[in-house]
Amino acid sequence: MTTRVINSQRLAWDAAQVVVRVLGSHQVGQWLHAQMAARLGPEPAAALVDSWMRIWASTRLDAPQVEAGIWRAKLTELMMTDPALATPLRDLMAEAVERLAVATDIRIPGEPVPEPPGPRVIDLDRYRD
Repeated sequence: MTTRVINSQRLAWDAAQVVVRVLGSHQVGQWLHAQMAARLGPEPAAALVDSWMRIWASTRLDAPQVEAGIWRAKLTELMMTDPALATPLRDLMAEAVERLAVATDIRIPGEPVPEPPGPRVIDLDRYRD
């Protein structure tokens, strides 16, 4: 019989990076919020909303790295408080990565939103003599 051991520090770091990637997708972010509330409790779900607001309000280029550090600490503390949450967290992050692979609305914090393709208005008065 084999026993699977989860390195909680590594899981916290890997999960923190996934959470920050999820903050760039509204589709996956809403799903993760609901799943965190159901599987990990209301505090991590509320923290996800706080992170989303912080990362999109920030003008700092290192905002994603700052959020990853915050999440690493939160998830480490969560697993120290309740080690049984390591497996649900690992499974949840694996599902989030799968959903990110097919998300159609991913944005990167700190980069401007590209203009949508489509017709543009041409100011003809600008070219009159």
